[in-house]
Amino acid sequence: MKNLVDLEKKVNSELTTKIKSSKIKHNQLYLNIDPDDLLEVILFLKNNDETKFKQLIDITAVDYPEKNNRFKIVYFLLSHENNLRIQININI
Repeated sequence: MKNLVDLEKKVNSELTTKIKSSKIKHNQLYLNIDPDDLLEVILFLKNNDETKFKQLIDITAVDYPEKNNRFKIVYFLLSHENNLRIQININI
């Protein structure tokens, strides 16, 4: 994986039913997924020979009291080998 565009294509092609949306912004790939798909998405990103996201940088949560699914959990992953970052968002 050399760049974010290739990474986005790879993730969307391999995890077609798991990715609700994806976009590239601020030199990161942003993924929105369902909570039930978290484990499968994380394991794919970690174990795939092309992605190699071996480091969890941070986990945080955001509260939106006005929304029905008011909490968003955010995971930040880093691939040292590819020098790429991913942000995974889950609304619960």
